[in-house]
Amino acid sequence: MEHAIQHCEVKMAEQRENYKGREIVLRSGADAVAARSGDAQVSGERGSTADEHELTIDGKRVFMVRNSAGAYIASGFAFDPQPSPLDLAKKIIDYQEAGR
Repeated sequence: MEHAIQHCEVKMAEQRENYKGREIVLRSGADAVAARSGDAQVSGERGSTADEHELTIDGKRVFMVRNSAGAYIASGFAFDPQPSPLDLAKKIIDYQEAGR
């Protein structure tokens, strides 16, 4: 019963947003882990799914990490960390539109 309660606490809704004609999808918690693996228990660490995020732009996954200050950075992009995954996605889109 305890596991079922924990799962309900960490499961979060998918968030979608269109920005400059591009689709941003953010999944967090157990939904992010399940979307990547098909199994919500892939992380192996108890409670670790609460802070898991999956970010996609137009269906392409963006690999991102959260730094020690709590901001988000994306692999392959050299700009300042952003306060949220959605802000990071918008920064990536702006960067791509500028033509690199």
